[in-house]
Amino acid sequence: MDAIPLISILVLIFVVVLVSEVIKLKKETRKLSKLVGHLKKDVNILKSESDE
Repeated sequence: MDAIPLISILVLIFVVVLVSEVIKLKKETRKLSKLVGHLKKDVNILKSESDE
């Protein structure tokens, strides 16, 4: 019966690490999405300038 508290603590630590990694990935995804948006905007501006 001594294993149950140990397993509970390890599962809790695993869940905390897992949630923190998911949050980091979401933050990185938002950052990259904004960057891609800016790059698309710049490319469209350059395309419109070259068409003129």
